[in-house]
Amino acid sequence: MTATLYAGEWQAAGACLSADPEIFFPVSGTGASAPQIEQARQICAGCPVRRECLDWAMSSGEMHGIWGGSTPEDRTRARRAEAARRRHARRSLPVTPGILAS
Repeated sequence: MTATLYAGEWQAAGACLSADPEIFFPVSGTGASAPQIEQARQICAGCPVRRECLDWAMSSGEMHGIWGGSTPEDRTRARRAEAARRRHARRSLPVTPGILAS
């Protein structure tokens, strides 16, 4: 994942610029908000900077709104999966005799 330091560098090219910002900040992640989330995801699907948007949301820890087509729940699941992958990778490292593992 490539971290984008400043959102403004790519936001000017976002497909969301002409959309109502409220579409991207639903009240909840389910129920009556489902059509709103789907509408936001459809806008994101055709966005030329979707990857940058998602990278920014992931690296900044953004916990609200639809970013890069992902919900806060999607990003939380992705962060947890990445943390689990890293833990597993650390456990899977071979231990070389004579070298202390830290």
